[in-house]
Amino acid sequence: MQYNYLGKTGIKVSQIGLGTEYLFHQQQEIVTKTIQEAIKAGINYFDILFSVQDYLKKLSDAIKRHREKIVIAGHLGTKEIDGKARKTRSVSEAKESFLKLLSTLKIDYVDILIIQFVTLNEYDIIFNSENLLDLALSFKEEGKAKHIGISTHDITVAIKAIESKNFEVLMVPLNIANHNLKDRDKLLNKCSAEKIGLIAIKPFAGGKLLQKNITVYFAKYQTAGLNFKKKVPPTINSLKCLNYVTSLPSVNLTLMGVKNTIELQENLKYFQTSKREMNFEPLIPKFAI
Repeated sequence: MQYNYLGKTGIKVSQIGLGTEYLFHQQQEIVTKTIQEAIKAGINYFDILFSVQDYLKKLSDAIKRHREKIVIAGHLGTKEIDGKARKTRSVSEAKESFLKLLSTLKIDYVDILIIQFVTLNEYDIIFNSENLLDLALSFKEEGKAKHIGISTHDITVAIKAIESKNFEVLMVPLNIANHNLKDRDKLLNKCSAEKIGLIAIKPFAGGKLLQKNITVYFAKYQTAGLNFKKKVPPTINSLKCLNYVTSLPSVNLTLMGVKNTIELQENLKYFQTSKREMNFEPLIPKFAI
């Protein structure tokens, strides 16, 4: 496993991290086995997306006894309603949800606190006095968060976030489907110049890139700004997708989501497969728009 510094945070993270979204509805045994196998393989970065009690309890059981050797990212901006996660921009609701995350996971702090899924329309709202950014900074001051980040599915928001100089970590979709996305190189260059910890999300475009020989619709939230239809090439696979994203300059960590150990082990073949076998270059023209 290769490890990179996450921007200027000083934290060393595995080249590939594990998103836990697709473990949300899985049984405890599957959640525990998947996370423990990921840790055994050298993955040390775990992204915890929701503050939903049942989901957090399963994760708590899976990560216990491993806290000191893993990096945990928690999110600010969702609440639980009837066992489901719902987006919120209410400071009081976000505060309550984050404190519930800490208590249910039985941890004192998260390494990275991410202001979650920020859209262009609400971008300015999070900077208002006594809003989500102030809340995140207060948690950092209290020691409940070590570093502050932001996640977005919009490249315009991502660039604005970097330019604000308020964040150390950025999560944004990067994949072969948005190879030609306007301003993507600008984003990568800015992350490098500002030493932003860049986490690539949706390396498989929400699974769309793995639907071989099928014409699929790529939505903006999967590509950071593009809507289009394309037939997915028959030669694509998860390893080529991962190789593409990890090869991008400025990317410190690629976050993959899996729903079981089978998918985990399939993606971990990335570390035993030659770059020649994972050559993605012939795929790039297929996604020209």
